[in-house]
Amino acid sequence: MAGSSSRLAVSLATLVAWTVINVFGTKLFYPPETALDELVTTGISWPILFACLLLVAIALWQRWTDLRFRAPDPGTLKLLLFPGFLVLLLLALAVMSGLPSSSVMILLGMNTLLVGFSEETMFRGILYRALRGRLGIWPAILVTTAAFGSVHILNGFGTGDFGSALIQAIAAGCTGLLLIAVLLRTGSLWAAIVFHALWDWATFLVVVGAKARPSPDTVETAAAVVPPGMLAQALLPLVMVLPGTLYGLWLLRNVHKRSAPGDLKLGSDEGRGGET
Repeated sequence: MAGSSSRLAVSLATLVAWTVINVFGTKLFYPPETALDELVTTGISWPILFACLLLVAIALWQRWTDLRFRAPDPGTLKLLLFPGFLVLLLLALAVMSGLPSSSVMILLGMNTLLVGFSEETMFRGILYRALRGRLGIWPAILVTTAAFGSVHILNGFGTGDFGSALIQAIAAGCTGLLLIAVLLRTGSLWAAIVFHALWDWATFLVVVGAKARPSPDTVETAAAVVPPGMLAQALLPLVMVLPGTLYGLWLLRNVHKRSAPGDLKLGSDEGRGGET
């Protein structure tokens, strides 16, 4: 238990450092109240890159070899068909909204890949593994998911819009259930990273395309049907993530009864580094 306590302490300290880099790095590199889509389309997001480097350095230093940076277990890729279908729906919506330039799409893809790597390594990798050494599987899942959702509220420090940040935090928490289900059922953190990156990429393509080419008819119709800044901003993100959340819960339905490929408790042969 001493080893798991030490690992949890290091993991929580890592989370604090990771959060500081993301929050204060954003304030350092970007003008106040910069929208999220602007943060990832105006150049490489240096705070996110630095956060990724921090996580890699700490994982190597602590010799955490159990973070599941490996290929999905044989036969588990079929579980990604429905999440992949959801991404395709978003991409279709992005095409309908109007795609940005190819350079913006590439830059956006690079940044969302960094986001996927950073957030999945921090939460579904480092934090979940540490919590799993101290908690049962469902408490570890729920604490990891709540922490992942809550940290998105801090986006309000960069954008100046804490209302939207709260909605994003709730949506992120819901998506977090699917992401941890992907990890546990496939046994691969890479699977969660790639899906996370593709989901964010498709979502930002919709936002950027809609902002670049707003349709007057669409704007007038939306304004007549939905009060601006209320239902449209609050309910739409939640509706978008609901199918994935329900699918994640379905994938997790028996996770407490039988061993999942991605569930490796501390004390097994892998990941002993940093536990003494």
